[in-house]
Amino acid sequence: MDMPARKGQCRCLVTGGLGYTGTWISRHLASKGHEVFIFSRNSARIEPDFPCTLIRGDVERLDSEETACRLPEGLDLVVHTAGLTEDSLPDYPRRALRANSLGTRNLLDALLRCSGEHGGQLPLVVYCSTIHVYGRNNGLISEESPAAPMNDYAVTHFFAEEYCRMFMRMYGLPCVILRLSNGYGAPGSPDGAAWRLLLNNLCRSALRDGELRLRSDPSTPRDFVWLGDYCRVIEALMHRRDLAGRIFNVSLGKSLSIGEVAARTAKTVSVVTGREIPLFQGKTEPGRKNFLEISNKALTSALNISFEDRMEDEIRKILRLLQETDS
Repeated sequence: MDMPARKGQCRCLVTGGLGYTGTWISRHLASKGHEVFIFSRNSARIEPDFPCTLIRGDVERLDSEETACRLPEGLDLVVHTAGLTEDSLPDYPRRALRANSLGTRNLLDALLRCSGEHGGQLPLVVYCSTIHVYGRNNGLISEESPAAPMNDYAVTHFFAEEYCRMFMRMYGLPCVILRLSNGYGAPGSPDGAAWRLLLNNLCRSALRDGELRLRSDPSTPRDFVWLGDYCRVIEALMHRRDLAGRIFNVSLGKSLSIGEVAARTAKTVSVVTGREIPLFQGKTEPGRKNFLEISNKALTSALNISFEDRMEDEIRKILRLLQETDS
């Protein structure tokens, strides 16, 4: 684990690298020839289908000293995705504070310990936060919009952001914060919490039930960003230490209503399966504000990057995964 990376590679650590978003990031970095280390509590029961080194660890339970002992030397990039997302779990507020907030602090402290022991440059840390820290689902949202989290998930991610800013101010640990909107893409496996996410859940419901029924307001707007673009953003940041200290929204920059996403899903499932998938939509809430724009201008300007709409391609991949699981 302490061998130097080959020429042209970067040594990358992805925490939570076997989770939904983490798997996308780990696989992408590995496909680009980077040396990938995955820090995950699931390392004993999941076998990745891409080259990487697994490190067993749980940010909710380990302290910084224990974590530092498990980290590889000479890291160039640390992508921190690990955290607790299942807000239906018992005692979620307390556990989320330990995992999302204090877990982030432990990781940052461990990186300082590891660097102090072995010397060398501190790695660039990319913290994968959430657009939910703004506490809004309408209007124009930019990085200058005030944070006003409305649930434990968002609050604990905002606390984690504050730890990143604190460690940069006090110790010079370079951190970039990414606030992701609604990331979509086929899950790495048929198991896990990823099936609670809107697009994945719609695909599974349409295939299982032969119909789609929306119980929420179909006019509700959301910004959906393809996880492949999210991975490209992270790779582009790898050599941009000059952006340390910045916060970036990662979004498509325009919204779709939940009803539009459901209609796309029903249409694509109908084509794939050869049978009509009827769509039943709920009532639109009267007087509701249905405008949402999550600006990505800061990011596209800094990295000269653009975003794609790949929703129909991913719907097909999600359906293929579900069909392979059932066969």
